[in-house]
Amino acid sequence: MSLKPFGAAALNQPLIGQPGGRSRLETPAAVLDLDIFERNIARLAQTCKRAGIAFRPHAKSHKCAEIARRQMAAGASGICCAKPGELLALFEGGANDLMLSAPIASAAKIDALARAAARGARIGVVVDRLNLVAAYAEAASRHGTRFDVFVDLDTGLRRSGVASAQEAVALACAVTDQASLRYVGVQAYQGRVQHIEGFAARRSANNKANRLLTAMLDVLKQAGLAPGIVSGGGTGSHLLDGQAQVLTEVQPGSYVFMDEAYNPVDIYGAGGPEFGPALRVAVTVVGHSSAGFAITDGGSKSFAPDGPPPRVFLGGALVGRIEWCGDEFGRILPEPGYGTLPIGTVVECTVPHCDPTINLHDFLHVVSEGRLVALWSIEARGRAD
Repeated sequence: MSLKPFGAAALNQPLIGQPGGRSRLETPAAVLDLDIFERNIARLAQTCKRAGIAFRPHAKSHKCAEIARRQMAAGASGICCAKPGELLALFEGGANDLMLSAPIASAAKIDALARAAARGARIGVVVDRLNLVAAYAEAASRHGTRFDVFVDLDTGLRRSGVASAQEAVALACAVTDQASLRYVGVQAYQGRVQHIEGFAARRSANNKANRLLTAMLDVLKQAGLAPGIVSGGGTGSHLLDGQAQVLTEVQPGSYVFMDEAYNPVDIYGAGGPEFGPALRVAVTVVGHSSAGFAITDGGSKSFAPDGPPPRVFLGGALVGRIEWCGDEFGRILPEPGYGTLPIGTVVECTVPHCDPTINLHDFLHVVSEGRLVALWSIEARGRAD
């Protein structure tokens, strides 16, 4: 269910379709360049298709039901979610094939997931302990539904999952014993691999994780529990995972938007990130400091600052970088040859880290060339529950 525009989005709604509307946005505003976004979507889908590997994109990067629908239309096998609240918000927004990629400990949240499944959602969950298997089985049985279940394997991230093949077998056996659960596979996510900048170093780290994973998969197979799906990976490793053919599907997230943290990562071994910066945050110069800097209306409440500083663009030209000067404000450090931008100038900035940045906004302002073409609601914004 799309949200009715409010705040800056409501003020910007009349600009939809108007020439030059992109440069007249009320700000701060999350801006999605539709042309770059569509190229990113298509490129990943084509790469995975050529490699014969499925992709189940991670919605933690976008939290938007419309983007989830477009990923499914591009061939995704489903959509990953980080938290139950995120998953349930996307379900209410119209997304239907959803996987919760982390274990949880709340009976109330498990019950909410089972109720959604009973209403028609296909929901996959991961398990890393026997009592969680039992909790999912009881809730699904009580609501007359069924969960798809992935056994969570730790291949070096040290965050969740079991690290021994014997524990994996025990969990898979427990799942198969429950009529309200369906054992569909395993998950093995190695997040530390994703942002290794050099292609060769990233391949080496990914191979190390795959050796641990392969050993566990061999034991599962010997026990008659060979997983149908082996899920993991991400934006930084999806090409390598397609080449290695250990995973059967990957879980990329940031590729739809990209950010400054991923910008140095040589994803395809060709010297660049391969995906374009589709997500920007538009801000307005609202004043000039006594030191002569342009001050913008976007600070840490508009950008998640856990990454390299944003680059600032005006009409496609790089004019500076943002330096934080408060929760509400930033200052533009100009590129050589550029002076202080006039008050009222609207600029677009790249983002340090796309996942937590999108969590600060309620709507995406979808643009193509110089026009605002749509507003997409970010249904799971703020759903860290």
